[in-house]
Amino acid sequence: MKKTFLKISLLFFALVFVTSCGSDDDGPAEAAPVKFRALIAGQNVRTDVVTATLSNNGGRLSINVVTDFGPLTMTVGSSEADAPAVAVQDYIIDETGTAQISINSLDANFSSSPELGGSITISEINMEEMTVFGSFGAILANTLDDDDTIAITNGALFNVNFMVQ
Repeated sequence: MKKTFLKISLLFFALVFVTSCGSDDDGPAEAAPVKFRALIAGQNVRTDVVTATLSNNGGRLSINVVTDFGPLTMTVGSSEADAPAVAVQDYIIDETGTAQISINSLDANFSSSPELGGSITISEINMEEMTVFGSFGAILANTLDDDDTIAITNGALFNVNFMVQ
């Protein structure tokens, strides 16, 4: 009888120990969602310090981001009076000027160019919620030295709020 009681007691304590060691953790925590992320000059950049303005009767969208490299600005659309509204589409960095990316660092100013290419894709623009989603990538050249470039890859915008001006 003592042996049975001892075995049951050990089994009970083993069960209590195993269940108390359980965790509510289902694995590594996912990174908190951010409004802007990109690989800039090989460095991961993630931030929520993003502002956007839709102007020219919806014809031009400007997005401003605070990064460790300096302020980054992206624009799509046109400031022409008869410009079509910014829409879900790919805006190619070319001679039309409907897409531009620039970074103004302390050391130099970098800007996209038709020769180096790139694009900004608007994947969703919600006029009711006043939010925009998209992706982007380009090679930016130093405005004073074309051989000095910065690559921006894997760029993404998530739920960026914009104001209408």
